[in-house]
Amino acid sequence: MKRKLLSECLSIAVKNNHKHPEGDCYHHFSFVIQSGKILSVGQNKRASPFTFLGFQSYSKMHSEVDAYYKAKGIMDKDVKFEVVNIRLSRQNHIRVSNPCKCCYAFLKHLGCNRIWFSTRIGNFATIEP
Repeated sequence: MKRKLLSECLSIAVKNNHKHPEGDCYHHFSFVIQSGKILSVGQNKRASPFTFLGFQSYSKMHSEVDAYYKAKGIMDKDVKFEVVNIRLSRQNHIRVSNPCKCCYAFLKHLGCNRIWFSTRIGNFATIEP
């Protein structure tokens, strides 16, 4: 993934951080990327417990699931996709945002090619499901 696209994701997260629905916790943003384009932006938020494709939600909608729900109708099923996770404090400080075990398994099940996530020193690391 090009650094410019990662910077664009970070810029969108910072710009929308003050609008985040969860004021009392860290704000997670996830971006579904396919063919070099951002298809959707998801955010963590309170939700009733639910199960999606066999994966439990822990009574919160994780940003990865939210982003996938928003992108699934416009994604090309024959093209691999990537996810960018960013976590910000209320003061826009970048925090670690690697996916939880459940979201990692969820993205792997969907065929995600790579997951990028913010680190506490302000850069990005990557894992391949």
